[in-house]
Formats: sequence, structure tokens, C-alpha cells
Amino acid sequence: MKSLKVTLVLLVVALFVLAACTVPAPAPTEPVAAEPPAEEAAPVEEKAPAEEAAPEEEPGRELVYAERAVINQLDSIDPRGYPSSYETVYLLYDQLVRFDSNLQIQPELAESWEVSDDGLTWTLNLRDAITFHDGTPFNAEAVKYHVDRLQSEDWASPNRSLWDHITSVEVVDDYTVALSTDEPFGPMLFYMAHGSGGIASPAAVEEWGKDFVEHPVGTGPYKLESFTPGVEVVLVRNEGYWGDRPALDKITIKQVPEAGARVAMLETGEADIIAEVPPEDFERLKADPDMDVIQQTGLRTFFFAYNFDTPALQEVKVRQALNHAVDRDTLVETIFLGLAEPLNSATSSAMPGHVAVGGYEYDPEKAKALLAEAGWTDTDGDGIVDKDGEALKLTILFSDAYPKEQEVVEAVQLYLKDVGVDLELWQTDAASVRSYQKVARNEAEYDLVNWGFNASNGDITYHLESMWVSNPDDAAPPYRWNLGWYSNPELDELLADTKLGAAAVDSEHRAELLAQAQETIWNEAPHLWLYAPDLLAGYRTDVEGLVVLPTIFYNLRDVRFAE
Repeated sequence: MKSLKVTLVLLVVALFVLAACTVPAPAPTEPVAAEPPAEEAAPVEEKAPAEEAAPEEEPGRELVYAERAVINQLDSIDPRGYPSSYETVYLLYDQLVRFDSNLQIQPELAESWEVSDDGLTWTLNLRDAITFHDGTPFNAEAVKYHVDRLQSEDWASPNRSLWDHITSVEVVDDYTVALSTDEPFGPMLFYMAHGSGGIASPAAVEEWGKDFVEHPVGTGPYKLESFTPGVEVVLVRNEGYWGDRPALDKITIKQVPEAGARVAMLETGEADIIAEVPPEDFERLKADPDMDVIQQTGLRTFFFAYNFDTPALQEVKVRQALNHAVDRDTLVETIFLGLAEPLNSATSSAMPGHVAVGGYEYDPEKAKALLAEAGWTDTDGDGIVDKDGEALKLTILFSDAYPKEQEVVEAVQLYLKDVGVDLELWQTDAASVRSYQKVARNEAEYDLVNWGFNASNGDITYHLESMWVSNPDDAAPPYRWNLGWYSNPELDELLADTKLGAAAVDSEHRAELLAQAQETIWNEAPHLWLYAPDLLAGYRTDVEGLVVLPTIFYNLRDVRFAE
């Protein structure tokens, strides 16, 4: 009998029933702190310009921003807490170049640049007369110091891979620096626009050493007043800022992990901006005259990565079957109330270079047929397909790191059961999940892992590489985020050509290669593809200038209060 489509009622009822069936994770042998991926959207609707700012001697208002994620470190080369620490870093530090609201590159500390004819050297002309918060000068030596620190094994930045392509940094003069690579590197400016490019004061780093993570010093529009890791960070206006005078006297960023509490803070006026509005509150806040919302398509995509050491998942027809078994449209409509997009490629539609390469339509009968072609059928009538006497039972690792994560996992569990696949749930918490993901190949205990990846430098090659380029060392943890140990040497070479060499700087040729790469990845189905959630921000209507970047970060640099 043809399988019935899972309905909203079935999902809601079953989620409550299955919530008690989750298998708890064993304690990790070596817990590690959560590590961010080594990764501006539509601005708030234009309003009338604010009147001239009040005189400096008059106190201004404090902006309170309630974030979900913890803030543990404020060193730009290794901010711990994603995305919250990066959002703070963007206020404390300036970068050589920065993204605008449409992910276009804009000059910042580098006011202009030239590329050599062979494409190997980028010469940056720096702004002069800029000082760090500690009064020391910003210059070319500070840029060299920053890149050297990013590449240093002693500092062990998780963002090191974003800067390893730079083979030398030459100080030409006080305000000119030359960055060289071994091959032409197409997305050079995108990599420099990553948050880890926030230039820190060399003097402050030398003074504080490893404690610099709690004593950040940059050249940004705001500087640190106080920091309580895991609780809040308080920033005050940098009166000596080289650019336009910052509009706010103070910005307080609070960690508020519970979504309902953030919404309540916004409604009572305790917070001026909140992150990650729950879908169920979105329309109500949008209709409230005292509040408004931003809905922005983001770059972060969600999927279940297949472990390629699981024998059943080495078969492409099995991987494709599981993709046909899941109704992404219903999942998005019921769990996210339509505030997400089902994936039709390996990247979000907001990613520059995205190509819609197809779709795995919801078709449980096709899923069963593909399983049968791979030798998996229900021979004993227990509802679970088997092969050579072994039932198709898989374990998925997930945590509470993302909104609606458990609901999504449990919904997919139901869909897979409908085609004869037994998915066992293994849940851990956000703080320890990396202990199970970032391990050597023979230590990975999951068959699938729920994962969301955000290319925080806005570059599509970086997204594709991070997920699917072969890991170089089986005895080491994944180089980036290829958690399933998928490997395709031809794809590795194709992606390298989109980043390095002549093709990487030929936009038309690069686009062709990227389309080919996306089609290859999609058809080989190294993941069970799911969705890209919309970015949902809430703010009081007297707030102006908020920008939500597609890279999921909130840009508060130009936020002000209406007069």
C-alpha cells in the first residue's frame, strides 16, 4: 500500500511520544569547549534620518541585545561563542575589509588595494592616524603581527585554515603591507572579511598573553567596559574612533538561551534587540506597534551527515533513498511555520554562486524501491528492512545547539521508519557535542550527525570545501567539518580549481566549476539534505540601523535610537 504523507497531526503527536526515547550520550573522555565553524543582510526598513545627536556631555541610552549563544572569549582570532562572540568582535575591532549588507566587499582599515599581474601579491594601502583603544598606533606592523598570530601553532586559532594560503606578509612602509600567495587566490578579499580578520593591538596581546581573550583591544567603534564570560559583555563608545562617531554610549550583550525569555525581554522593553525569534512568535511581534522583525534568508544550512564508514551508507542508493524518504516541505511548514527553505542544492539560495541543481522529492515508494535495489527489504515482516540478516538500524548524534533541533530529528526519525529504517537517537548537549564530532576517523561512533554549517566568510568554495573536501589524516580530527569522512578526489581537484589558479580569478569559469561541484555533491548525497532557516530578529521600533547579515551575524555598528 502506498505510504501516506506524514501530516502535521502525526508529527506533533509522535514528537511527544518519541521525546522519551532519546538515548543519552555517555560522558566524553575529553570534553572540549564548543568551537565555531571556521566560517549584511537586508537592513531595517529605511526611516527618516535621526536629528543631530545630543551633545557629548549628555548621557545617551544604553542598547541591550539579548543573544542565545554564550560569549566566552573576545579575541578576534578565536572568539568562543557562535555567533555571539563574533558579533561582539565586529564592534571591538576593525578589519582590513568588511562586508556590506549584500556581502559586497568594502574598504575599512585598508582604504585601497592592488593585485600584481601574476595574481600572487595583494598590496594594501592602509589608513593612517588610527590608534587602538590602548592608544598605540595602527600600522602595517600590526597587520603583520595579526596574520602571524593567526598562523601560529602556539595560538592554535580554529580559523587558521582561513589564512594559511598567505605565504608571506611584507611591511613595505608604515601604511603599506603586501600579502603574497603561492598561487592566485580568487576569494582573497572574502577571507579577509571574516571576523578573524579583526586587527588586535600587538601591545595589548603582548601585555596580556593568553588572557587577551578577556581583555580585547582593537580599533573598533566600541571598546570593552566589562566582561563576564557566559553572562554578558558591556561595551562603551570609543570617543577616539577614526570613522563616524558611534551613536550609542553603551551596548550590553546578554546571553539569554531560552527563547521565551528573550521574547519577554523585548515585549517589556528590557531588551531592544533579540536574536533568533521563535517562528511561533514571529507574526505576533510583527503585528505589535511597539516592535518589528527582520526576516532574512541566511547562509547556514542543516543536514544529517552520513558516516561513510557505516557499510549501508557507503551505497549511494541508500543515501539517496533516505533523501526521498523525508518531506522537507512539510517539515518546514510544521516545525518552522514556513520560515525556512527546503534545500535544493548543497548551499542556501542566499549564497553567492548558489545553483539549484535538483531536488529529492518526497516519495517514500521510490525510497523503498532504491533500498530494495541496494538489497534492503523487509524479509521478516517487522517493518524494518534488512540485508543478509542484518536490520537497517542507524544512530544519529545531535544536541541542543540549534533551534528546533530535537523536533527536526524526531520528525526525520518518523519519516525513515515509514520506509523501514530504524533511526536511534543519541543526544548530547551543545557544550560537549564537539567531543564526539571532532575525533579521529576510527573514534566516530555515530552513523549520522545533525549539523548546521555557516560559511562565515561568505565564500561558496569555503562552504563546499569545509563540508566535502577529503580529510587529509584519518588519525586526526576532521580538518574542517567533513564529519562523515566523505572522499572524492575528483571533487577535491574541482574545488581547488575554484579557489586557486587562473580559473579562480575568472568569474565566468569559476561559476561553471562551482555549478559542476554542487551538482556532483547533490547527486552523490553525502548528506541527508534538510533546510536553511530564515534569520529572524526582533527589535523595538525606536531602534534604527540594525543589519542582519546572511552570514547569520547581527551587525550593530550603525544601530541608533530614533529621536
